[in-house]
Amino acid sequence: MKIWWRRPRGAAGGPRIHPAEQVPSGTRILVGEVAAFDPETGLGEVVLEACGSNPIRFHCIAIDDGSRAVGIGRRVACRIGASYGGEIEVVSLTKL
Repeated sequence: MKIWWRRPRGAAGGPRIHPAEQVPSGTRILVGEVAAFDPETGLGEVVLEACGSNPIRFHCIAIDDGSRAVGIGRRVACRIGASYGGEIEVVSLTKL
């Protein structure tokens, strides 16, 4: 017995696009500033110059030097991608 999965249709009858498919490929490096960071949970937010004032979340494991800490106001270079839930997040963060 075969089970066929059918992709839901969008408003115009075309295919719906999952939020993870709308994310840039991650090859572009974006520059920004750390707006918030909680060292206890390892969660923080970055405001990127190319994305306006909307903060993008990150986890300390995205910090590429292995320190798992970054100061608020620090200039950083980031690559963004999709999280497991399909939301946009920082997947690689380099301190400048």
